[in-house]
Amino acid sequence: MTKQPHVSRRLAESRPGYILGGILAVLWITAMSAADSNACTLTPFLWGLAGVVVMAAICILMGYKVVRLPLIAWVSLAAGGYYLVRAYHGFSLTDNWADIGLICFAFVYYLAGVYSGQRMSSRGCALILGIAAAINIFYLWLLRNPDISLHWVGRTDVSLIGTNTRNVGLFVYKNFAGLFLALSGGLLLWRNIWRGKRNLTTLPGSALGVGAIVASFFCDTRAILFILPLLLICGWILWLILKIFSDKGLGWIMIATGVLMLTGAMITGYEFLFGDTLLKSIFDSDSHLRFLVWEHVNNAATRAPLWGFGPGGSTWEIVTTYNEWQLPNYAHNEYLQMWADYGLIGLGIMLLIIVLHIVRAFLALASDSLSAERRVSVSLALLCLGVLCCTAITDYVWHNAALISMGAFTCGTLASPFPRRPIRLFSRCKWRECDKPVPVKAEGRCAKVILSAAALTLTALMLQLSGILYRPFIAQWQYDAMIARGYSAEQCRAHLLSIIPVFPHSKIADEFILRAPTTTPDWTEYEKGLRHILEANPRQLFTASILAQCLTRQYRFDDAEKVFRQYYPGDGPDNNRLSPWATFYTANLQLRGMQHIEKGDLGTALSMLNYAENLARKTGYFPNAQHRGGIRSWVPGGTDSQRMYQKSCRIDLTTLRAIDPPQNHSWQQPLTADGKPALYSRYQK
Repeated sequence: MTKQPHVSRRLAESRPGYILGGILAVLWITAMSAADSNACTLTPFLWGLAGVVVMAAICILMGYKVVRLPLIAWVSLAAGGYYLVRAYHGFSLTDNWADIGLICFAFVYYLAGVYSGQRMSSRGCALILGIAAAINIFYLWLLRNPDISLHWVGRTDVSLIGTNTRNVGLFVYKNFAGLFLALSGGLLLWRNIWRGKRNLTTLPGSALGVGAIVASFFCDTRAILFILPLLLICGWILWLILKIFSDKGLGWIMIATGVLMLTGAMITGYEFLFGDTLLKSIFDSDSHLRFLVWEHVNNAATRAPLWGFGPGGSTWEIVTTYNEWQLPNYAHNEYLQMWADYGLIGLGIMLLIIVLHIVRAFLALASDSLSAERRVSVSLALLCLGVLCCTAITDYVWHNAALISMGAFTCGTLASPFPRRPIRLFSRCKWRECDKPVPVKAEGRCAKVILSAAALTLTALMLQLSGILYRPFIAQWQYDAMIARGYSAEQCRAHLLSIIPVFPHSKIADEFILRAPTTTPDWTEYEKGLRHILEANPRQLFTASILAQCLTRQYRFDDAEKVFRQYYPGDGPDNNRLSPWATFYTANLQLRGMQHIEKGDLGTALSMLNYAENLARKTGYFPNAQHRGGIRSWVPGGTDSQRMYQKSCRIDLTTLRAIDPPQNHSWQQPLTADGKPALYSRYQK
């Protein structure tokens, strides 16, 4: 009996393809409620993504057909490789891990979008959006129900306790919840409108879309006031384009679109000539000091314009100049953040990718060989990409696992090949289309081997990263359980100290210090953990300040001085409301001077106390705000004991001046071979 030859099928429409797509959909929906930009919370999702990639590689090697990737897809994947390498060589270890995890998400979901675009029906995409919207609504209700509100789901955006202490929404932050609800609801409505069907089958989708939009108004965010008009205007324009390319009568659609544009033009003209109300309200609101943050990030980015500082650069490079009560966790503008973190090269690549996919979308819409269902899918993907790109101007949508997956999947859908008649640019029949459409082709054997090798490499990367992050991921759950069960501060500190060597994050240092015992603290253990965090993230100057205070508490004033000189930039940063750098330095100098008085070295003591006096006169003895997460040795206005200590310092300084010993300024020289001299010398003039 002759063996029948194996008939290869397209992976996108086979049972394994449906299984892989279902797993990715579940991971995406789950990521909405359980993952943010913190690397260790991505651990279980990296396992799932690794499994999907391995299964896809096996299917490809078994002979399943996969679509030949177009040039735009190869360019995008190569760009992802650039971001991966740049993230790996960033200065902040934990920020590097976070961005690498997000880039892995983008790789997998981009290819998923390319392959799923080959399916003949888009009903699966609408179903996923519907399920995700339903889960979001349920989750928002769950968080606001005091009887069953979840205390912890594995997130650490603000502290180890997690953002559920504020119960803001599914996407960790209320703006993201509102964005998803409004966007998914709008896409469902536009899908039903563009398909042109009016029957009972479209009723559930329309009802769910309206419900999602209504629910977005309960997310306590103004973002939807920007998103919904954008969905309306862009949707109308795309609808008009669809009608033009489908050779159907425009009728009342053209009239309605004209009225809409005319109204917008009249409002804009009135605002420009007479009103200025809209622009004034926009600039006066400055939600969360976005304009101020953008100014500081822009100034920082100009110091490393080409390559950027690496992940976290937009935050840690402005820490010494941003004079507000709290450091912004992100730039709240992905384009500025991309410039600061990945340089002009990274920003230019990102903008090029976005533009190429938008052009690709319009080429698809202009093709007369595109099916009606595919035309709707491309339009929905284009609309989704446009809203996400506009929202990225005022928020950090690319730093959320669910939203970067949505953006990557959308771009992949737009890049997915389609049969079209190519335009001949370099022949006599220029601008004329061929009669025979070029069909969508499958990848050859060589390309399949390359894709499989790349998939296995990506899998190894995800498994390695998840292996590093597994311990802190589990430790966070254990820490929350310890808090809920009333464990002692000492036990919680010991648990935190075990996490730091694996996951040296500044938030853990904050929590670690805040649980310092008031009687007999173990400063040696504190120092060990703080040094580990600072070595892994050398520009997190908050940690340097805490470490210097920790050494001061151990009467190791020279070692504290070395920390100040090693990590503080330039001649020392000015005091600000984030951290009173100069005040900490003044305090250490005073304590060192008092120590030299006890040793009988009056010349060195007089030099130090004079230096500290001049510095304090310029910057103030006491900071304007408490140091974030630090050992609170200085508070606004000072405590009674601190005021008494300052009075004692002034008396000692007056006595030394009366004695007038020869001053010894040798302490101001560098303490190490390649070190800096005493800081804040500009205040001594």
